[in-house]
Amino acid sequence: MTNIATILHTMKTKTCAFSTILLAAALLLPSCSVKYDMVTFNATGIMPAATTPVPKIEIDTNVTAGMMGGRVKSNKPYDILASYSDENFASAEFTTVTVTYADGTIDPGVAALKLPMRFQYRVYESPNSMAGGVVVVTKSRIIQAEFPGTISRDEPFTILIEGKFTKDDGTIIPFKIREKYNLSRENRTESWVDFVSAC
Repeated sequence: MTNIATILHTMKTKTCAFSTILLAAALLLPSCSVKYDMVTFNATGIMPAATTPVPKIEIDTNVTAGMMGGRVKSNKPYDILASYSDENFASAEFTTVTVTYADGTIDPGVAALKLPMRFQYRVYESPNSMAGGVVVVTKSRIIQAEFPGTISRDEPFTILIEGKFTKDDGTIIPFKIREKYNLSRENRTESWVDFVSAC
């Protein structure tokens, strides 16, 4: 009987402790806040229609988020991402990647890249549910490239990227991208409840 009583007492103690933790979390979370400290880079103007294929460029500002209050923050240095999808393209080779700020300075992160850099296509599968419970899987080729640590300043800049695509039949298609990017900032604070409800 003593053992059973001890076990029951232990279970009751653990249940009470867990309940206390849940209650504390329920009371504290609404009072927590989330601070946003983020930057976003957007291409300025409208790119002219390309006469040849060019990769799509995105800037990854490496956003991290704290749990149960804290910060949603961009973290330097930032990365350049390039992608292109075509069923006949085997690879992309990048020979020039340059980030130039308004004062004429070229970002030193570019010097760390071992150019030229070559990226093979990857096959991605996208399942889609159809009528009658049938699942159709669509396969597509995507070439994805990443140039890490190439943007170290929170300032507008111009990207110059040059390279070439190689098709399955060996055809070479050169590309060149020169694009200006501006900067927007997000500095604000919101409650944890608002943060969770927006997820």
